[in-house]
Amino acid sequence: MAISKEERAQLKQLPIRGYCDWKGIPYTTDTSSELRMVDHDSLVVRTKLNRFVWNSTGDKGDLVDFIHYYELGQSDSDSKGPAIKNQLAYARYVKGKNIDLDRVYEPTTPRYKFDYDKVFKTTETDVVKDYLVNQRKLQPQFVANLLKSGAVVQGSRYREGDKLHQNPVIFPWKDVTGKIVGADRQGTEQDFEHFKKRGSSKKIFAGSDTSTGYNLSFGTGDQTLVLFESPVDLLSYAQQNHQDMVKNNATLLSVSGTDAKRGVQFLNDAVTAKQAKFNKIIVAFDNDKAGFKAADYFDRFSFKNPITNEAITAERQIPLQGKDWNEQLKAGILGTRVMTMTENANRLEALETFETPTSNLKQDDENTSIIKPVNQGEKRPVKSDIPRRNKADRRKENALKNKKIIQEAIGKVAKYQQDPQELKKLLDFTATGLNYSARNSMLIQLQNPQATLLKGYKQWSADGIQVNKGEQGIKIFGAPANLKTIIDRNGEKIRWADATSQQKELANNKQLEVRSIKHYPVETFFDVRQTNATAAQLPSLLPNRPIDLATDKSPKHLDAAYKTLLKFADKIKVPVIDQGVDDQIAKRPMTWQGQAKGAFVQSKKNQDEKFILLRSDLTPTDKIHTLAHEIAHAQLHSLQSQNNWPTAIKETQAELSSYVITKNLGIEPGEKSVDYMAGWSKNLKALANQNTGKVISQALKASTDVTQYLSDNLSHGEVRQTKTSKLLKPDNLAVVEQSYQAVNQTSTRHI
Repeated sequence: MAISKEERAQLKQLPIRGYCDWKGIPYTTDTSSELRMVDHDSLVVRTKLNRFVWNSTGDKGDLVDFIHYYELGQSDSDSKGPAIKNQLAYARYVKGKNIDLDRVYEPTTPRYKFDYDKVFKTTETDVVKDYLVNQRKLQPQFVANLLKSGAVVQGSRYREGDKLHQNPVIFPWKDVTGKIVGADRQGTEQDFEHFKKRGSSKKIFAGSDTSTGYNLSFGTGDQTLVLFESPVDLLSYAQQNHQDMVKNNATLLSVSGTDAKRGVQFLNDAVTAKQAKFNKIIVAFDNDKAGFKAADYFDRFSFKNPITNEAITAERQIPLQGKDWNEQLKAGILGTRVMTMTENANRLEALETFETPTSNLKQDDENTSIIKPVNQGEKRPVKSDIPRRNKADRRKENALKNKKIIQEAIGKVAKYQQDPQELKKLLDFTATGLNYSARNSMLIQLQNPQATLLKGYKQWSADGIQVNKGEQGIKIFGAPANLKTIIDRNGEKIRWADATSQQKELANNKQLEVRSIKHYPVETFFDVRQTNATAAQLPSLLPNRPIDLATDKSPKHLDAAYKTLLKFADKIKVPVIDQGVDDQIAKRPMTWQGQAKGAFVQSKKNQDEKFILLRSDLTPTDKIHTLAHEIAHAQLHSLQSQNNWPTAIKETQAELSSYVITKNLGIEPGEKSVDYMAGWSKNLKALANQNTGKVISQALKASTDVTQYLSDNLSHGEVRQTKTSKLLKPDNLAVVEQSYQAVNQTSTRHI
């Protein structure tokens, strides 16, 4: 039966995104309105228009065109009958035999979950051996080892289009725990009749976890991460550089395309799950414009490994001959060309500047334009004569903008003196355990007092969450890196990457000074309220409290929290005494809140003799709060410290710090907390405005050191790897009594 005009109009409404989900075609979501194919990320689907653009080929159109050009790999001269057939099959899936559509596609439809057991495989290996050895020129023994370990597998014959194809190679993906969570399928025959653009079938299995990819490890595999566009390139590189990979404890990862940020996701997962000590990323993408453009992501890359506390460096490598590593292998050439990320950026800029535009672009897409024919004698059109700003100029402009934003934010720090509610918001935010630095916690709250959970744009995207269009980000400082810097004759500091050739030459000839200067890059973060995150997603995004005493004040959990604070005191070499010292504490002056509950004491004769004293009759929660207070004093106000603040300010700092620590544990300060804030703000008012930020920053630094330690040593209320803390008993108090009686100590008070 012929399809009516109305039915054709309804067929055009069938969404490309829905078709991808139905067929298991993997994609990533760059924004709320755009998708990118995983294996060819130059193909973008604009969901609002329900159209696609394949930038690398010039193809574009609706769902039928998408099926025709992308899924089936057909050309303009081929019939679109098979594509229309697939479109109709999808229509029947959506609405049964009646294809009139009365609903729009819901993107929350569950995606297919990859199951390696359901991938059709065979125990035979002859086709894969022939393909990898004879066509791809890998060594027979290397291929045999891969097959034996299951790193490559021969798939069963498969039907695609109207033809039954010979066995493909299956490249299973493992996540950082070793679980198989996806796979590539690479065709082993040349078939330009059915695969005109590629010459062979190439796909990613539906439901594959795109936070990883095909990967192999050498040595411990936890120091160097090398990124590739395809599994075959990965294997070609591995064969040529096997000894170096073992020496460098490298993991090789194929991202099946040019999505460089997938490498960062893999690295983050490895550090989190396996405490990996990665210190270097090598971007070994293809030697073409797409490869250089993808690698340029790492020109702005700034990452510090939290395990080693060292910066992770980025490097670009390309083959000496050919576009990719397999082309070089087949040519019988060995070696790599190593480039800095600055050199990669310069190569990219040259490629973009001198690239010859293609003439097959059509005008029916908003991102393309017609290349008009040039009449004889007419000057050929060229790019605009407006000078193009280079990367260094853009970086300087952005740096000035960011500096202005941060200076304006810091200018508001005095509000913590004036408004106790604002001070409470800052402390409550710090207590969430997100582990921002004290300076960044203040910057966040000063720019957006309602902020709760922040991440960068790409971090949100990695979680499947998009930042809302038009949102203004929050500027904070990223992890520092020591950068090579030129000091010009006027004293101006110029990053080596931004210096001119003349400046670099003068520096190399020692006519200009060169220093290694710590640089804090300014990064842009967005609050969860600025994204499309749902309430159901929040629990998995928020950090887990090490213990929540607000809901569970069991003696066991209270004791665990106390013992962990004892361990921290042990770590900073300050023994804690909570028995037999009530008389000494009773001698302390009365505080505005009554009798002191604890004290931090230190001998002036021997500054290594430091102790925390606690009354023995404290309730469990009081014990925790008092110990947190005295730990803050021990960190900030020992005789070795340079913080010569008045006593009222020292007490305020200790209270600010203990508030954050106890709230992080789930102990709510109660109704009087705002009254406490008012008292603390009053003390801060006695300072000159320029000191307020320093006082608060020191207190928050002391508290976040403790909350990070709690997070590392407490899990669901249980102490991890508890060791005996230096809790002194009454029969070991002679040295404390001697120090105390001589009144040679710094003193504290507590509520």
